[in-house]
Amino acid sequence: MKKLFAKWLIGDVVVKQTTNAPFEKVMDTLDGVVKENNFSIVTIHDMRETYLKKKLEIPDDFEYKIVQICNPPKSHKALNSMSFDMGVMMPKSIIVARENGTTTLRFMKMKPWMVGMMFPELDIVPMSKMVAGIIEKIAKETIEKAEIVQQNNS
Repeated sequence: MKKLFAKWLIGDVVVKQTTNAPFEKVMDTLDGVVKENNFSIVTIHDMRETYLKKKLEIPDDFEYKIVQICNPPKSHKALNSMSFDMGVMMPKSIIVARENGTTTLRFMKMKPWMVGMMFPELDIVPMSKMVAGIIEKIAKETIEKAEIVQQNNS
């Protein structure tokens, strides 16, 4: 019951897309698409590398990268003219992983009204809506472009 209520109220918070394009091709494509949408990659957390350094056992084909992206002028404006508390929503993460032989791409899609409720003193809904749309666009374009390159190389 709780799960149904949450689904009805907030919908899918984690959006997951799959592709047959190779993991590295999706990573390369994501980099270009992020730039085309006026964002930049701040850092990439390579969880495979992290787990290997800690000598944790992982499957040979395990790949999981957390790509953090940011639009510096917009984040600067949000932090300096709205609230430093906005930093808890930055940078945005896109996860690229290999799962069951396919490449997956995930991102969090919070409803703009939810973000507005987190910061009731700020008029953040329009900005939240815009950023959510851009992240969704980046994910969609990355999958589409990686698949086109994959088809051309086949």
